[in-house]
Amino acid sequence: MSQEELADRAEINRNYVGMVERSENAATVDMLEKLAEALGAKPVDFFREE
Repeated sequence: MSQEELADRAEINRNYVGMVERSENAATVDMLEKLAEALGAKPVDFFREE
């Protein structure tokens, strides 16, 4: 999924998605919830090691 598609699904700015991906910005809890929902996941999934 592209940054643009993820941003569109989460209803956030594409630039923000890129900044989080590059660790230039830390996502808030609210933003993690939006991103998780857009990905069909739970926020806790971002912190699980596989």
